[in-house]
Amino acid sequence: MSLAEIMCAAYVSLALPNAEVACENVYVVVDAAEEHQVDPEVIASLIFIESRWTPTAKSRSGACGLTQVLPKYSAGYRGRFGKKLTCKQLFDPETSIRRGTAILGYFLKRYRGSYKRSLCSYNAGGSRCRPGATPNKGHRYATKVLKMAKRLRREMKRAEMEMKKQEYVPGCYE
Repeated sequence: MSLAEIMCAAYVSLALPNAEVACENVYVVVDAAEEHQVDPEVIASLIFIESRWTPTAKSRSGACGLTQVLPKYSAGYRGRFGKKLTCKQLFDPETSIRRGTAILGYFLKRYRGSYKRSLCSYNAGGSRCRPGATPNKGHRYATKVLKMAKRLRREMKRAEMEMKKQEYVPGCYE
């Protein structure tokens, strides 16, 4: 049983909206998280908070896709994340997951592994998330994502235990 299968089982058992979309794309989440050294539960939670796993989500500010990336910032400073993407491109789940994970991974490296500050910067911009900054929507957003990640981890442990119980059936191996 893989991490992706356990995460999918957790999403289904939590009865979260669009669990089928989450399960279809959870392998991309795990792969992108590994590539950018981000906890997959945090990326999955970020997606849930940002778009409720709706691939064609678009915010009032123009952010698009599962990870709600703003097209004008999708390339990053001096093309750090690749070429600039359009909303149409960000509506592709894999593209959105990979770009959002790359952006969060960059903030994690920049802020030495601080998920709270990295998530705040992802949402509100780095200048609003300095130590000592007045708490703002970015700080509340980070707390929300981390709380969801904790809930998802708990459910993943429970789902993994259930899956292990189902694998071993006494008397079937004799």
